[in-house]
Amino acid sequence: MFAKKSDPNGQSNETHLVKLISLIPVPYYQGWSLVSLIFLLISSVLLVLSDDKMMHIDAFFIVSAIIALEGAIISWAHSRIASFEDILISIVDLPADDVIKAWQRQAEEIFDDRKMFLFSIAFIIFVHMAGIDYHLVSFESHLSVLYFKLGYYFAVYLEGAGLYILILTALTVYRIGEYPLRIDALYSDFHSIGVLYSKFTICAAVVYVVWGFFHIVVPPQFSSVQMMLWFFSFAFLLFTYFLLPQYRIHRMMISTKKEKMELFSSQLRAAMDGSLEFPTKENANHLKDIFIVQDKLNQMSEWSFGCQEILYIVLVILIPLTVVLLEIALGIIN
Repeated sequence: MFAKKSDPNGQSNETHLVKLISLIPVPYYQGWSLVSLIFLLISSVLLVLSDDKMMHIDAFFIVSAIIALEGAIISWAHSRIASFEDILISIVDLPADDVIKAWQRQAEEIFDDRKMFLFSIAFIIFVHMAGIDYHLVSFESHLSVLYFKLGYYFAVYLEGAGLYILILTALTVYRIGEYPLRIDALYSDFHSIGVLYSKFTICAAVVYVVWGFFHIVVPPQFSSVQMMLWFFSFAFLLFTYFLLPQYRIHRMMISTKKEKMELFSSQLRAAMDGSLEFPTKENANHLKDIFIVQDKLNQMSEWSFGCQEILYIVLVILIPLTVVLLEIALGIIN
């Protein structure tokens, strides 16, 4: 139940965020929830003691939810990314030691602490230069303003760290196609990659939705058109992030299926010849079993994800877009 804080998954590539949350003697996800709750409680106290009372507590609440969500996803990614190693060993036609070494190098790149830190800082600068952090919200107390900005920029920093992990994960999945693949690789292994990658996409989409609600509650100084472009651009990026690596996995599955079919065709011909030359009951049953296997092989899916994953992603992307469109429409009417 309690993860080992110094090295949760036998990995030496701990990031500063993992080390930070390790200071709290509870499991990672509870730790981020506790950080979020403390932030919300302090903000409530500041609002009560100031002239603001509980004004804009909804903004603080959403920021605290974003901190908990993004932090938990980063910890989850650090945990789940290790499962790629076992999948690669089963599908890559290389010695297991070589696959493990190659994967460890890739994992070190995904969780490169220095690059993650620099990327997150660059992301904060981008948010500031783009004017996204200029919100139409005001507080009576300067301390409330300072504390709100502290929480907001920490949430943006976590978003940058999560975005760095997502980009590197997408590149990792895409690069799998560069490895020599085993002909006898199981389709369930390819499917496991696709499903796990789909979960990463769904996590990113959920964060996108929560940020969408934040911008609705605490709108930036954007026009309606700019707001639409902002939401649509992130929706487009999410679809691109999901489809490109998944399409690469799809091509690998087609290639492996084709090679299996060619290999199986020679076995089928041999079984048919044997059944015709020696029409015994055993040969007939053997031929029947081969036809059953061939039918299962033909029915194998060539995509690593199902309709459920697509539905989840479409819903979480369309919901904030619909809200934005309704707000714009109501604004025009009024």
